[in-house]
Amino acid sequence: MSEIIAQSSSDSLNEQQVWEALQHVPDPELPAISVVDMGIIRQIEIDAAHSSIRIVITPTFAGCPALSQIREQIKQCLLAFVSDVEVVVSMQQPWTSDMLSEGARQKLKGVGIAPPPHVGRGPLLPMLTQQALTCPYCGSQQTALENPFGPTPCRAIAYCTHCHQPFEQFKPI
Repeated sequence: MSEIIAQSSSDSLNEQQVWEALQHVPDPELPAISVVDMGIIRQIEIDAAHSSIRIVITPTFAGCPALSQIREQIKQCLLAFVSDVEVVVSMQQPWTSDMLSEGARQKLKGVGIAPPPHVGRGPLLPMLTQQALTCPYCGSQQTALENPFGPTPCRAIAYCTHCHQPFEQFKPI
């Protein structure tokens, strides 16, 4: 789970309220999953005295085309609590697919996208070709990677030879 630091001088706004609010901010490319479930929230600072919140996020990819939209959605969501919201992008600690919550993995399956395998701390070799993909429709591992380039930088295209369904694979990184 992402690191959360809350600094608040008032009980009127607390970390839990911000966390819950951010659960309703969808990832623009995967709207079934929140930015919290994606694991991109790194830090939350609440300054009740100045009615402001500072959020630090790390995108899934450095060139994420949805980054500006994510920042704006977070800002709009939190303006319900305070008058000033700053969303800072940090690449200090890179995002990995292991940061996806278990809820996010289940939601990916629910929309026909195979979740990535857990990578751990080992070398990040091209894992899509080394591990069997699991079909999100039938659960079979009789699958083949069709194209490492999917509709977004974080997804690939695969095919299940068991149920004959094409599906997307969230890339492990």
